[in-house]
Amino acid sequence: GYKGNISYIDSLNFDFIILHETGHEWWGNSITTNDIADMWVHEGFCTYSEVLYVECMYGYDKMLSYVNNQKKNVKNDRSIIGKYNLNFKGSSDMYSKGSLMLHTLRNVINNDSIWFKLIMDISMNFRNKTIDGKEIIQYINDRTEIDLTKFFNQYLNNRKIPIFEYKLQKQGANYTLLFKWKAIEGFNMPLKICYGTENKIIYPTNLWKELDLGFFDIETFNVRDDLFFIRVNKM
Repeated sequence: GYKGNISYIDSLNFDFIILHETGHEWWGNSITTNDIADMWVHEGFCTYSEVLYVECMYGYDKMLSYVNNQKKNVKNDRSIIGKYNLNFKGSSDMYSKGSLMLHTLRNVINNDSIWFKLIMDISMNFRNKTIDGKEIIQYINDRTEIDLTKFFNQYLNNRKIPIFEYKLQKQGANYTLLFKWKAIEGFNMPLKICYGTENKIIYPTNLWKELDLGFFDIETFNVRDDLFFIRVNKM
């Protein structure tokens, strides 16, 4: 670890700072933002490149552990995007929270072929250019054909992360899930849950929804907050 800091690298055996700074040859040098207010493009993608290195070298499960270990670095003190035209960068959360946002986005897209091609295409399409962060967001919207405006607004402009609120109500032998997002208006990010032997994608909004889950062992119910950077509030 960097200067012996094995806590940051989840007790793995590599010097993350070498990976991180090498990553800046792409995210920061090849692709450079016009304003430091958009430094999340440099630091978020570059910190996420550490995550992909771990997946390549140590496997998917170690990657999940590594990226979730980054949560302890997030302060949620202010927005990641700074103030434009004032030489004012955003929160240092642009590093770990930026990485966790991209990890979340991978699972929102839920198609690794599209995800990895998207990262490669961003690095090729914007290479040797100075850009604004909104160009990256629009490019991702266009390529995925998903309107991710609220997604990026929540993670980049709002200091708080979305909260998934839910209740499990028993009706006879069966359970009904009541759920919603506590987040910015219009936030509608899909989310994965597990129960029994089922894996299911649900689509919360700011309003309460109901879903009949049938009969299952309630101890197996799990919100996949290892795949999405959220808070979970069981009510």
